[in-house]
Amino acid sequence: MIPLVLTTIACITLAEAQIITWFGGPCPDVTTKENFQLLPYMGRWYEISKYPNSFQNGECGTAQYTLQDDNTVRVNNTQLKEGGVIDTVIGEVRDDPNSDVPAHLQVRFSSWQPWGKYWVLDTDYDSYTVVYSCSYYVINKVEFLWILGRERTVEEETKDKILQMLDNFKIDATKMVDTVQDEDKCDL
Repeated sequence: MIPLVLTTIACITLAEAQIITWFGGPCPDVTTKENFQLLPYMGRWYEISKYPNSFQNGECGTAQYTLQDDNTVRVNNTQLKEGGVIDTVIGEVRDDPNSDVPAHLQVRFSSWQPWGKYWVLDTDYDSYTVVYSCSYYVINKVEFLWILGRERTVEEETKDKILQMLDNFKIDATKMVDTVQDEDKCDL
């Protein structure tokens, strides 16, 4: 029975993400943005860098966040796929009902999908945000990480500050890949 459970967990995690650490221990202890506020977070964010994953493998990634009347957030993720095909997926973000930490949010892109972690590690609301998710499954951990910006790039000083924060949290930034944000190509 245990091998079947472990195989099932492995298949699920492999289908959802590429940054999987086997037998590497639990998720790192991180802090999130103190006094996080949802309203100034709304608007368009450009994907700068991320951990590779199976659902975001295009270029020109953006996320548009819109606050709804029920205090949930509509998220519109758009990317440019091979051949110039625009790929859009609509999801929702909410406060984590099991946490009283404002920066502990949850996200999903289908009503059939379980809620995933969306933790805002840091943001200045005007130029950058860092979003992280880590789930530990006894023998492995699955991580997602994004650096987003209000513009298609972030200042080097800002990026250095983010990388230092990730290093302090023991989050491996070397696994991140930059997202192509060519202005001529990415006018979505």
